[in-house]
Amino acid sequence: MKKIEPRYYVYENRDGKLVEVVPEAAPGPAIEASTYPFLRTNPFLYNPEASPLIVYSIEDFLVTVKKRELVFGDVIRDPEIPLKQRRKIVKKAFRNWKKSYVKEKKQTFSESGKIIDVLGEVSVLRFSWKYKLVLFVLFFVAVFLVAVNSAVWEDFSLTKVGNYLHGRLSDMYATHAWLGSVGNITIYVILSAILFVTVAGLISRDYQKNYKLTESFLDDSERDIDRSFKRRWKKARKYYLRELKNIRKTPPLDIGAVQEGQINIQLFKDACQVLLNRAHKYKKAKPFINGFKYVLLSLSILGTATLFVFAVYEMILSIFK
Repeated sequence: MKKIEPRYYVYENRDGKLVEVVPEAAPGPAIEASTYPFLRTNPFLYNPEASPLIVYSIEDFLVTVKKRELVFGDVIRDPEIPLKQRRKIVKKAFRNWKKSYVKEKKQTFSESGKIIDVLGEVSVLRFSWKYKLVLFVLFFVAVFLVAVNSAVWEDFSLTKVGNYLHGRLSDMYATHAWLGSVGNITIYVILSAILFVTVAGLISRDYQKNYKLTESFLDDSERDIDRSFKRRWKKARKYYLRELKNIRKTPPLDIGAVQEGQINIQLFKDACQVLLNRAHKYKKAKPFINGFKYVLLSLSILGTATLFVFAVYEMILSIFK
């Protein structure tokens, strides 16, 4: 969206006096601020990166005076309005901005806290050491039963027991050739299960880490944001109350003196929304992850058990030969 520049004030030093001038770079005719709803918002919540308008000063914002919306700068700089009344307008404007900011902050942190509390109830997937141990045992058993022509068997087959087992397994695969395919598939399934458990565990730990970081960020920074606002608010209010008598000689307070810093309310909203989206995806994926985990384990056990049963069967047959 292209940003539109509202009316603003520029001052020039002429013979030691500040004189209001219209700069050559001004964007054409002055823009009526009342036509832009954004200027009804709080200058202490202004974010230049998200704003639909380029605002130069706190005086560009609108205030309500006797049920009329007027530009803050126009009102406090109007010589026809008595100083006492302008002072009341300044105090009321800053009081309303403070109430607005505090309300927005409380609402944001309250909602963020509720999100954190709800997300804390989303249990994180755990993969027990027993589950992982079963997978590794199945893997070594499957490799032992399948890789009869590998280096694994070279030394072992030289022993009496090794030679006997090697012979029985070789006979088994010669008699039932399809068991070779079952064995290879089983090994790949077990490897897939081990990889799946590793990746799923990383995702779970990453989710838990992000949750804790966001919770810590929320707890640690709320106080900083509150202090920052109070400092900016007091400084700006003092600036106008002190200079109100000679306001025509005083330049408007730059928007940078009142706008939020890098750590701001909107940042909390965005952070909580990101965490909420991640939690939603994670919660939806949990049934699939759990189901897939047991499918892989079942296939691993079934494949290894099939090889083991046929190996035992082959050894029993050898007794009667």
